[in-house]
Amino acid sequence: MRLICLIAATLAAACATVPEGLPTLHYADAASRGSVAAFFAGRPTAQQVDRATENWSQALGDSFSCGLPTRDVMNAGLAGALEIGAMNAASSRGGEREIRDGVAGYATQLARLALERRQRPEPSRCDVLSAWAPRTADAGREAVARARENGLMGDEYGFLLNLLEL
Repeated sequence: MRLICLIAATLAAACATVPEGLPTLHYADAASRGSVAAFFAGRPTAQQVDRATENWSQALGDSFSCGLPTRDVMNAGLAGALEIGAMNAASSRGGEREIRDGVAGYATQLARLALERRQRPEPSRCDVLSAWAPRTADAGREAVARARENGLMGDEYGFLLNLLEL
C-alpha cells in the first residue's frame, strides 16, 4: 500500500502545472523519497536538465533582483539545487554521490545568483515570482529535509547564508 501511495504522489507531482513556465519540483521530491520513487520519476535527457537548470537560474536570479525575501528565495534555491542534482543523477543513471555533487554544484551557482547585480524584471514578473518563491520554498522544505536526513545534501544552506552576510 505504501508503494502505491508513493507512486501516486510521484505521478501527481509530474502533472502539476506552474504559471509562466516557472520551474517545479519533481525529481527532488522523488530522490528524497528513495530509489524506487526516483526510478518512477523517469530519466530526463541532457537537454531537459540543461533547460531546467536555465529555468531555475532565471527564476532565482530574477527573484533576487525583484528584492523578494532572501530566505524565501534561498529556500526555493536549495530545493532547486536538489531538483537539478537529482535530475543530473537520473540523466546519467547516477546515485546518491551524483545527487550530492549536483546539489553542491548548483549551490555554488545559487550563491553567484544571490550576489549578482541584475536589472530588475518587469513588475508583472516580480508579482508572479513573489508568489512562486515562497510556494516553491514550502513545497521543497520537506524534500530538502528528507534529502538531508538521507545524506543527499550537506550544509549548503548555512554556507550560502554565510556568503550573503559578507
